[in-house]
Amino acid sequence: MKKKLVKKTNDVWWQETIDTPETEYVEENFYVEETLVKNKDLIRMEMNLIQLPIFSKNTKRKVNQVVKYFFNSNRDTYITVTPTAGNYIPGEMEEKVFIALMQIMKEKGMPKQFIISGSNLRDKLKLNTARYGDIIKSSLLRLSETNYKFKNTMYSSELKGTINKEVSTPILTLEIITLSLKQNEKYRKVFDDKRIKEVYKISITDHFYSNIIQKGYMVYNSRILLEISTSTARTIYMLIEKLRFEKTELKIDTIFLIKRIPLKFDKAHLSQTVSTLKKALKELKDKNLIEDFKIIKESTWEKSEIEIFFHEKSKEEKQQRFFEDRNDFRKLLTETTVSDTEHEMIEDAEIIEKSTPIESTVIVTQEMIDKILGLMPSKAR
Repeated sequence: MKKKLVKKTNDVWWQETIDTPETEYVEENFYVEETLVKNKDLIRMEMNLIQLPIFSKNTKRKVNQVVKYFFNSNRDTYITVTPTAGNYIPGEMEEKVFIALMQIMKEKGMPKQFIISGSNLRDKLKLNTARYGDIIKSSLLRLSETNYKFKNTMYSSELKGTINKEVSTPILTLEIITLSLKQNEKYRKVFDDKRIKEVYKISITDHFYSNIIQKGYMVYNSRILLEISTSTARTIYMLIEKLRFEKTELKIDTIFLIKRIPLKFDKAHLSQTVSTLKKALKELKDKNLIEDFKIIKESTWEKSEIEIFFHEKSKEEKQQRFFEDRNDFRKLLTETTVSDTEHEMIEDAEIIEKSTPIESTVIVTQEMIDKILGLMPSKAR
């Protein structure tokens, strides 16, 4: 049946065509057999989320406040974080929700798009509040509606470096599915708990998903990340795990760490910010994630350094996390939990890893790195 309406109003013509085809029934299978992974807690954290200020550490964020982070004196390398109208930028809760999403995504076989309920996230986050539904929904909306503009800052695994242009993207997109609606009855077969009124379809956006699949990530234990009590300590842990390579000692400038987290940088109150760092590092020590740390201050706080010591076994544990995750990931090639496009991306990532000729690759040793760093002044290091 086709109905056509034509109307003339003030010499402006418009027409509406309504086409009603025969009823078509489409069945979709949302059940996924449990992937036989060795360690379900291991997740891939996308590289930009580790080394850039994606989640704010400011506990006094303001509604409609746009934040811009500059990374050079020319002010042409930056990130702009823009919340949706009437909201504020993602912070600690959104960071924890994203970590939980990465854990669920792995359990479902690493698809770009997957469907979850609020109770799925509640269990991962161990939220013991009756308001968990509102908290989770607000966080998911904030993650999906906040826009990130990267100018010469976004790392790309495909380019094996920074994208030297402007990229504007959210972290993920969100569709809220109301189970009581007739067109959504198919989802009720998956979520048969009658108390669940709505579920969420999550789609990780292209740039972030590509990095998660193709060597633009690091492997962490999600349980450990979620058990760290503050976002500052969590960020320090993820960042130093990246910066230390395979070393059991790491020395970094205090100001560098403050700005990379980032924390408030005010020369007049720098000692207070250092106290925040000390508290975060102490938590990491108490949780046995680092062996020890010391702050080296020979003159001013601006010239101070922080030395962090790691357990000898941590080097082996870091390698073990990587290999366990990679082995789990390879099993996806024989699973049917991802789309054809995603499967193709996974295969491409495997081909790159297997086919890169050793003789064409320069192997950078720690000795080479130390030699170069030794030639630099402290500030440059």
